[in-house]
Amino acid sequence: MKKFFLLLGMTALTMHCTRQTNESAKPTAIPVKLVTHKDAIDSLRKDTNAVLKPLKISTLTNEQQAIFWNNHDLSYLFFSPEPESSYFNRLDGFYGDDRYRIELYFAQVTRDSLQPNVYHFKGKNRFKKNITDFEGTVTLTKLSTFQDPNLNEEHYGHDEFELKEAYTAEATFELKENEATKGSGVFSGKMFIDFFERKDGQVELWYFSPNSLAQASGFKFEGTWQNYRKTLTKPVVWAKDLFAFSNNILTDFSIGERDVEINKKYRHLGWDSYWENDEWWQEAATIQ
Repeated sequence: MKKFFLLLGMTALTMHCTRQTNESAKPTAIPVKLVTHKDAIDSLRKDTNAVLKPLKISTLTNEQQAIFWNNHDLSYLFFSPEPESSYFNRLDGFYGDDRYRIELYFAQVTRDSLQPNVYHFKGKNRFKKNITDFEGTVTLTKLSTFQDPNLNEEHYGHDEFELKEAYTAEATFELKENEATKGSGVFSGKMFIDFFERKDGQVELWYFSPNSLAQASGFKFEGTWQNYRKTLTKPVVWAKDLFAFSNNILTDFSIGERDVEINKKYRHLGWDSYWENDEWWQEAATIQ
């Protein structure tokens, strides 16, 4: 139980900023860098030594999904409009065959007024020293409820959860970079997101099921980048908590248990500046 309350203190830092009671609610966020949720995952496990059992997933009907999309605005799971939310809105990822670091910043996320399963994104990305604007859409295509048999459900009734239902969703995304920027292109692929609804109607990201498609990262974008000339394609992946699954991509990439600690052998791939409070998204995009 002591370990569980340690979990609550850690997850409150990164999760409370995503809560919403209704569409007009204004979430708050703390401008700190993301910490890994590895301890959070283990803290809810029934047996940390047991082989993970598959999730029990039940896909909603088209009608049920339409009702849910109409009644729930998920934009606050991706973006906080508060001035102090800069670090909440930034993300890290791997880009290219060498898995070099790419950074993203969501400057605006809004739900479409006519299609409630479609969200419009605007932001910037930084690869090495190049900063590029982008905008595009994320279209939610599938919504399911799930139960995780690996977790101890007795914790769900605690004030930090008060879990009503857990969801996992799939989407397609297309984010187009500014064509005026040299070497620009289009990010496209699939997005996976895990979240849960509290009994009071608040919706929050879910970080506790590593065998979901989002891999306990909250949400994960996975796909490719292709230049506008269609002569170059590169793999790309980024997430709310990249460190939840980063070791599955680069062996021993993250060697810390709670605070982010990046293996020295990978820091030359853009990670040597991770701990700097560099608000690069405040800069004008680089036009070449």
